Amino acid sequence: MLKNLGMPSVHEVKLIEFTDLNFTMIDSLVNEAEHNGHDFIQRTIDDWNSGANKFDKPGERLWGLVLGIELIGIGGLNCDPYTEDLNTGRVRHLYVLQAYRRKGYATLLMKVIINNARQHFTVLRLFTDNTSAAEFYEKLGFQNVNTYKASHMLALT
Repeated sequence: MLKNLGMPSVHEVKLIEFTDLNFTMIDSLVNEAEHNGHDFIQRTIDDWNSGANKFDKPGERLWGLVLGIELIGIGGLNCDPYTEDLNTGRVRHLYVLQAYRRKGYATLLMKVIINNARQHFTVLRLFTDNTSAAEFYEKLGFQNVNTYKASHMLALT
């Protein structure tokens, strides 16, 4: 259930799929993430620009959540580069602006990622060393694991 704190509901947010990164739109995410010690949003941009990761392989996508004209969240789905199992997907670079956390936006984005992953993969993995993020993923059904480059896993079958 969403808390109504005078904030728009998740029904008023628009889900977009990136086919090109709008760098002006993503600036607020980069700035806040870097301020909080996270470089993975900038890495998303750098990898996109270099061609290292454009989320363009089969099953891969990069989504954003837009409220009005503001990008409030981002998250992606990749083939997991840390395993040879082609049936393993990876949650990449999930980030929601702090002002919009605990209001259902990250859950909405993760449901899109999980539902799309089910169409292409049998397992979904991710890595986080943040305890709040770990609790969030575990509430979504991810299991805590201790494997190479993965802290959590979700069986999709």
